[in-house]
Amino acid sequence: MSKSQTRPTEPSQEQTLEASLRTLAALKDSFESESGMNRPIAESTGDVVGHDFEDTDVAQVLSERETSGTLVGLLTENREQVEHALERLAEGQYGVCEDCQRPIDPERLRFFSAATRCVACQANWDRLNRGTA
Repeated sequence: MSKSQTRPTEPSQEQTLEASLRTLAALKDSFESESGMNRPIAESTGDVVGHDFEDTDVAQVLSERETSGTLVGLLTENREQVEHALERLAEGQYGVCEDCQRPIDPERLRFFSAATRCVACQANWDRLNRGTA
């Protein structure tokens, strides 16, 4: 490669995490707005709740709100994980498993830059805290 050609530089881990944080916040805000989660149910059903209403209309709105709430919760969890990874970066501990203190595989960090645990410790944490894995 000649001096006039430069290789594009990859963003730093901090830049990648900050971008993820902004994206997750924007997705959450957009989803809450589009799903009508911040509006009264009567507004979402065309005010049928106050008048002669179809049970299916209300049931559909309630079901959609439950789904929306679950998705917003997942976006919030992901944002909190990114914030935690940024804290670890500021402490000089990014890339070190917070449970076993071993280095996290670089491939894992490339795939999921907000990881703060190695695969084995994450699987154990998921099993103990979420009943999954």
